[in-house]
Amino acid sequence: MFPVPDGDTGSNLALTLRAMADAINGFRENSVARVASRLAEAGVVGARGNSGMMLSRFFLGFADGLAGRERAGPMDLAAAMRQASESLYRAVDQPIEGTILTVVRESTEELERFSPHAPDLETLAQRLLLAARESLERTPSLLPVLREANVVDAGAKGYVRFVEGIVALIEGQQMVPAITVAVPSTTPDIAAMVEYPEDSDRAFRYCTEFIVRGTPPPARREIAEAVRSLGGSLIVNRATTVAKIHIHTDDPARVEELLAQLGSDVERVKAEDMRAQHRRRRQMAARRIAIVTDSTCDLPPETIIERDITVAPLTVMFGDEAFHDQVDLTHEEFLARLQDPALPLPTTSQPAPMDFERSYERASENGDQVLGVFLSGALSGTLGQARNVADRIEGKTIRIFDSRTASLGLGFQVLKASEMASEGYELDEIVAELERIRDRSGLYLTVDTLSYLQRSGRVGAARAFLGNLLDLKPVLSVNKEGAVVPVGRARGREALVPLVVDLLKERVPAERSRLRMGVVHVACSDVAEELAAEFEREFRPDEILVRPVASVIAAHTGPGAWGVFYQAE
Repeated sequence: MFPVPDGDTGSNLALTLRAMADAINGFRENSVARVASRLAEAGVVGARGNSGMMLSRFFLGFADGLAGRERAGPMDLAAAMRQASESLYRAVDQPIEGTILTVVRESTEELERFSPHAPDLETLAQRLLLAARESLERTPSLLPVLREANVVDAGAKGYVRFVEGIVALIEGQQMVPAITVAVPSTTPDIAAMVEYPEDSDRAFRYCTEFIVRGTPPPARREIAEAVRSLGGSLIVNRATTVAKIHIHTDDPARVEELLAQLGSDVERVKAEDMRAQHRRRRQMAARRIAIVTDSTCDLPPETIIERDITVAPLTVMFGDEAFHDQVDLTHEEFLARLQDPALPLPTTSQPAPMDFERSYERASENGDQVLGVFLSGALSGTLGQARNVADRIEGKTIRIFDSRTASLGLGFQVLKASEMASEGYELDEIVAELERIRDRSGLYLTVDTLSYLQRSGRVGAARAFLGNLLDLKPVLSVNKEGAVVPVGRARGREALVPLVVDLLKERVPAERSRLRMGVVHVACSDVAEELAAEFEREFRPDEILVRPVASVIAAHTGPGAWGVFYQAE
């Protein structure tokens, strides 16, 4: 809702936090100062949108407040939070109360009052959450645009959700219960319902972000003064070697020119047309279609977040331990377990009925109709389970579509469905187009060893033994029914790439308006990058993705496996 009703605050916060989380994944460091510094640096580069930039600035101040410390107790953390709050206010060119600024400041003030009496960090975090929730509820009284729409500030609510996550982590829960409120079965899109502020100081057209590099980069004040006159919602975050600038403006090219005049290396990260975003939200609000898929789609997390795709996770099991794929277990953690001889070999399972129910419920909050596009029914019981659960849900329109493929083959169909939904196509039109491009798509998969396919029942023991002995590498595909079929074989790795390229030349339609291609792999990123480069030269695709394959697929293929995909429109 504020500063403009573009409705992307949640996505921007999630993407910013994901970039920061990725930066410390596997970071083995015991110093709070160094962990905070790592988070802050990653936040500067990974920040997205107005809300993400503000969160990034918060972490910069927090890291400054913990500088030089190995450990931190309640009073230390409260003091660092105070520095973070003050840093956040300084970073925003025109601070407005009733936003995340207010919630951070008021909850921090309560934290400072309470910290001398806090017996432990759990109690401290619980008090922070209580104060943040109370402050959030007051935001409409401080900002007229929120009061008129009868909503709280989205950025402030995102910060509260972040604190809820901290409390959940300390308490050992998956997530603390959110405040219970009565909501209609389909939540109205408030951002789409209000008018875009055409005649105000918030009426700039483009949401832009720039990165300025240097050793060191220009001073924050110097950057702000250079571009301040060209727009609003200006935030400048500066780390050791990089600065990031967020500004709403009508002239992105002029902003970039002025930044370059500072004698720095300037990169334009984005220039999004906020008026067009608002128009699209209004078109979608009239009749919205939400997309659900499963965790084998292998789409990048940022794409799933940005396009608001709901994902039902499959399950990976190591003995009695069960993990939601790509939720409870990262790809790196899965590979470490897969290659650990002390652990049992993994097995996989389709999503539980409750997981589908939750996925449909969440999707229904974002759409009047739900389209579920899932892993091939010939490969998994996932599709059947998805359909059975959908049939039991009353009062909702849920359509299930068999992708007849897996991994990025599924992912590309999900992307196409999401794109068409955002453009206002009807459900029947989307399904018809998916049926058309499904026949103009394909995949080829190979494995480094047949042992994993043998264990999953895809090949016999004798065949696996002879194949491994002779170094034969199978090339597999899927037929029109979505079942895995052999299409060729090669002796040794060196012969595989030319064989697969030749197969693609025969199958990729020459007449096409758009071509998507992708490569997935299991612990062989060098091969995947080689393939991607070869496809760029040979096919000139409009888009190419390189991704680690989903754990539930890797469990059946083993390390060294890779697959290639195409989708021609």
